[in-house]
Amino acid sequence: MKKILAIIGTAAASLAYSQGTIIINNYSQYDFHGFIMAAGSTAGCYPRVGNDGEIVVPADSHMGNNMELIYKDYNGQFMSSLYPTANWAVTLSPTNSSIMAWNNPNLATSGTISTTTRWFATKFDMTEPGTTTSSPDFRANLNLANPCNPTAYSYYDTPSGNNSAEIFTIGTITYLQLF
Repeated sequence: MKKILAIIGTAAASLAYSQGTIIINNYSQYDFHGFIMAAGSTAGCYPRVGNDGEIVVPADSHMGNNMELIYKDYNGQFMSSLYPTANWAVTLSPTNSSIMAWNNPNLATSGTISTTTRWFATKFDMTEPGTTTSSPDFRANLNLANPCNPTAYSYYDTPSGNNSAEIFTIGTITYLQLF
């Protein structure tokens, strides 16, 4: 009986800290060019996972017009997202880093990497639509507070006040909103 309770407890803990979904709603007039990151909450904050190669979410791409970026997991997103990521940069320790394809078994939904990481950060540069010309003041690094990163910078306002961005979590869904 103790073994069964231990297994159930471990499974529940894994689900409580499983990767979850990330949704990027770009309501702005600029294209999002950026990176999203997930990390574990254990010592050293490993594993760490981020897209290998820039994700581009066009201007005016959001839930209201069904053009938002949505990743439910590392590997399933490749077949279901409008903006799939083919490769993930995975860091398991300070000396162990690799690039894994979206269909690598180590990134499976029930795998250790997926069940021990959570979306928490983004680094982005907004550009004029369809170009690589940066917006003069719309770029930021945003993150949620977690045991590995106690200081949160979850909101950004451009110096001009014309644009803003925020990252937050509701339940198991992490949202990145760009206005």
